[in-house]
Amino acid sequence: MVVWALISVQKVDAQTTDFRVRVGAQVEKEISKKLSFCIDYEHRFDHNLTTFDKAFVEGSLSYNLNKAFKIGGLWRYMYDMDEKRQFSTGHRVAGYVRYKKEIGDFDLKVKTMLQYGFDDLSAQNSGKEKLINRNSVGIDYKWFGTKFTPFAEYEFFYFINHPNGGIINQSRLKAGSSYRLSKASEIAVYYMFENEFNTASPADAHIVGFGYSYKF
Repeated sequence: MVVWALISVQKVDAQTTDFRVRVGAQVEKEISKKLSFCIDYEHRFDHNLTTFDKAFVEGSLSYNLNKAFKIGGLWRYMYDMDEKRQFSTGHRVAGYVRYKKEIGDFDLKVKTMLQYGFDDLSAQNSGKEKLINRNSVGIDYKWFGTKFTPFAEYEFFYFINHPNGGIINQSRLKAGSSYRLSKASEIAVYYMFENEFNTASPADAHIVGFGYSYKF
């Protein structure tokens, strides 16, 4: 029993800490009062900003059911580099439901999303497909008299089809602010703490992000 415990401990990878940066841009087109189409691009760096991590292009559609509820779907194409500095491509499809409630100068947002990630478009499974349920709660503050909108969000990931059964293996805590440049465009900066667990080579990541969005 003691020998088995020692072997188990040797197989556990220690938690590491990393500093990362994300830079992105978003363009959104309002097709109608309720329907919108959006294209996102994001570039990521990791290993204390020394290496390229991944980049992706994402297209999405969203529909406002009413003032409170929105539904949407997306497709993401990813270009990724692993720990051995080998490049690969992947895809992700997802659907979500979001609820928003205005409380004075605050907007409370609750969102649940089901995403499926895979490596290629063939019918043959690669064994790396992941079905994940992401759940988040966030709040925006409409800072009266300014162009700033501070925000905060908490999110956790539930890995549904993990080989050992469903597990929660990641969480994110995010805070930042957007700044309105004009009626159609804004920039945002944020800090995110990302915590991985119940996985091989888990990492705590301190992430700084920058974004630009344009809506027409």
